[in-house]
Amino acid sequence: MSRLTIEELTIPASVDDADAGDFVEMTRVRNEIEADTAGSFDLACTPRELLPAWQDTDEPKRLFVARVDDRIVGRAVHEAQTGDEVRSAWLEVEVAPSHRRRGIGAALYDTVAAIAIGEGRTILQAFTLHRADVTGPRLDSPTGYGSVPREDAGARFLLSRGYRLAQVERMSRLTLPAAAAGLPLPSGYSLESWAGATPEHRLADLAVLNAAMSTDPPLGETDWQPELWDEERVRRKDALNETEGRLWLTTAVRHDRSDRLAGFTNLAVPAEPHRPVFQNDTIVLKSHRGHRLGLVVKLANHARLQELAPGHPCIYTWNAEENRHMLEVNERIGFLAVGYPGTWRLDL
Repeated sequence: MSRLTIEELTIPASVDDADAGDFVEMTRVRNEIEADTAGSFDLACTPRELLPAWQDTDEPKRLFVARVDDRIVGRAVHEAQTGDEVRSAWLEVEVAPSHRRRGIGAALYDTVAAIAIGEGRTILQAFTLHRADVTGPRLDSPTGYGSVPREDAGARFLLSRGYRLAQVERMSRLTLPAAAAGLPLPSGYSLESWAGATPEHRLADLAVLNAAMSTDPPLGETDWQPELWDEERVRRKDALNETEGRLWLTTAVRHDRSDRLAGFTNLAVPAEPHRPVFQNDTIVLKSHRGHRLGLVVKLANHARLQELAPGHPCIYTWNAEENRHMLEVNERIGFLAVGYPGTWRLDL
């Protein structure tokens, strides 16, 4: 008879260390699971790319793996924002396709849910990913924008445990090279770009922009508390990014009169040109909106990508379905919807 065990995985200091084998194997299983859900390995990460997120002390996580006869077949994640007033925890459960419907997902879920409840969390939250081509009954987002398939395995799993849909996002893909041309900046603004770490004289501005990323995008009925950012946190994040092996390309728009950054966008670019690029943050401060700066800065960063790292097949990005302005920007550039992640919430 097969033996199921669940244990917390120790995060290695490096994927090259002798004790990193389980983390490397967990990454392989993670990629297999996501490929089964998304329909391709486009969302796959290497262990080196994945490790820094687990070493980020500003976004602490705990990782558990399920083993059947000593082979890793699933994983669960517990994550909570830092701060005394945080009410919620994020839970993630994934099981390899070959080992589903055996109670492994339920056992993993019970493990991380018990931790959250033991910490006094009153809200549990989770993500599911749904392909755009899935048909059948739909569950509408409470925001009035977007829906997910009610009968998908992830939806059924969470609905059976009392969760409700809190928000729907859109996962979009842009085929490269893109045909969209750059746009001129409005008067009073100019562009700055860099590869890798943030220049010292822009650390304070990036702290402001990153903090805005935690408050300005639509959240639907998701519980998310404003994040605290300062120059040191930007430095720490940049230092972790440097260890990934990916090229981080940033383009920012400067308000010339104040010499402060009004917005920015960044791309995470794998070293291998056959792999997709990931569009991460894009934000324009409220006081500078209405000038098409988001569109301008994205197009400029895409041009930098083609200049410094050509040959990648596509770019992926994620946005809330009710964030119509940013979706219109993406559609104008040429992004097409390929998936719909759902955010789910359980109030205890």
